[in-house]
Parts: sequence; structure tokens; C-alpha cells
Amino acid sequence: MLSIYKFDDTMGQLKTQAKIESDVWIDAVDPTPEEMTKLQKKARVPEAFLLYGLDPDEGARYEYDEDYDAHLLIFDMPVVSQDSKHRVAYKTVPLAVILTTTAIITIDNTAQPLLALFASGKVAGFNPKMKSRAALQMLYQISVSYLAYLRDINKAREALETKLQNNLKNEELYALMGIQRGLVYFMMSLRTDRNVLDQLKRTNPLHLNEEDLDLLDDTIIENQQGTEMAQISNSIINETADTYSSVISNNMNRVMKFLTSYSIILTIPTLVFSFYGMNVELPFAGMHVSWLITIIISLVISVLIAFQFYKNKYF
Repeated sequence: MLSIYKFDDTMGQLKTQAKIESDVWIDAVDPTPEEMTKLQKKARVPEAFLLYGLDPDEGARYEYDEDYDAHLLIFDMPVVSQDSKHRVAYKTVPLAVILTTTAIITIDNTAQPLLALFASGKVAGFNPKMKSRAALQMLYQISVSYLAYLRDINKAREALETKLQNNLKNEELYALMGIQRGLVYFMMSLRTDRNVLDQLKRTNPLHLNEEDLDLLDDTIIENQQGTEMAQISNSIINETADTYSSVISNNMNRVMKFLTSYSIILTIPTLVFSFYGMNVELPFAGMHVSWLITIIISLVISVLIAFQFYKNKYF
């Protein structure tokens, strides 16, 4: 599906239209072969750039096509979904931003809520006529969105830690593992996004002016903050996982120590009764109250051993 937007100078906002012309923004969501052909002919987009944009495994990078005079920016952006257990799952997907002589094009396999902010006019100063700045504004909003998702991750982590302190359950541990997986995706994507931003700043292939370079610097700062937040959160989760692993191991040792101690104590009566059950002469065997004596002997030995175990903190 192709959604075409153009900035209306009289109204001061974006308006949708059906025709591809100069200075428009085209949001291509899972385009059909006919729509891809239309983009190639009307918007002068290289076919390779379209294929790169639809590849879910494409890495973040910058590329330039001299024949079409087209720029390709692939930038990883954070998204949230649900896994098979209906738990919140964080990951990243590539977003392709293509700048041609005619238009600025975004292409992805699914509609992204972040791009809806631009379409609804909620991003101030967004004008497809200024293609380079419009592309930078998209990269800036993507970098800012990492921070919002990381705050949500931290809140979810703290809630899980509270639950784990009260009761260790596999469900919370699996959820914590899912959050850690999301943080790994974020850190990898933020690192590759930073490479793209550094390349734009170092070589300036989009011919950015001073104001655009300031926006690029702000984007780099947001990216750096996101990277640091992700690293801190990941370190905390690693320490938390190690702590709970030690707690689980310690609890298991306590249980085994407890069971072993009681097994030894309960073995004493069996040994005493076994001795007196043998067909040999033993002390007190001929007395009428010998059964009571064997019980008393068993209890005395068991209590002494139990007291010794208690002193040594075996249970």
C-alpha cells in the first residue's frame, strides 16, 4: 500500500493525495509488485533499494546509487509485540528511508506507529520538501523511541524483581529472560544505528546545512543515551539473574541438608530395632518392658544427634 503525503503551504500541514509528484513523502507498506514498479518509474527508486527495504534481516547502513542519484538509509527501530505466551516482547526491525530527486520514501513490511506520528502532523516542522531534514527527523524520532521503550523495560524489570523477591516462579524468570533478549536486540541495533549516524556526520553525503547538522548531533546524543540506558539495564538484569541463581542454589542446598539430616535421625530407630530384632542375647532383651527401653534408647540417640545437627546449623 502506498500512502502519499505533500505539505500544503497554505494550510501548514500534510495532506494526502493519490499522485506521485515532486516533494512528496511516500510511505510504502508491503508494496505489491505493481506498486514497486510505480515507485521505480515515478519516484525514480532503484529496485535494489526497494528489495533492501523489504528484507527483515537487513542491517542498518547508508548507501548511494549514482545512476539514480538516490540515497538509502536503513535504520533499526524498536517495536513491541507479544510472544506465544502473550508476554510483551521487545525487538527491532529495519526501516528503509530512501531519498530521490523526486521524493522521500519510507518502506517496510508492516505499518509502523512511529511513522503515523509524521502522517498525523504531530512532528513539528516535518516537510517532505526538505528531504534531508525530513529523513533526519525520522532518525531522531526513532532514537528517542528507544528511550521510551527502555523506560518501559525498566518498569517491567522492577515489577518482576518485586515478584521474584516474594516468590520464585519460572514464569517471572522467563519474563526476565525475555526482557534481557530485548535489551540485546536494542544494544546491537543502537550500535549499528550509531555507525550510520557517524558516517552521515563524517562524510555528509546528504549535504546537510548547519541546522541539519545540529539535528544530527541531537540524534547522536539520543542514540548515546539509549545505548548507555540499555547497557545499564542489561548489567542490572545480569546481576539479578546471577543473584537469583545463587538464591536458588542456596535454597536447594538447604533443602538437601535438611533432608539428609532428617534421614540420618530417622535411621537411628531402625538401627536400634534391628539390633534387638536379632536372635542373640542383648541387654534388657529378657525384660517385659524391653520394647519401651528400645524406644527410649532410639529417642535419646535421635535427640542427641538432632541437637548436634541444630548446633551446627544443619537445619
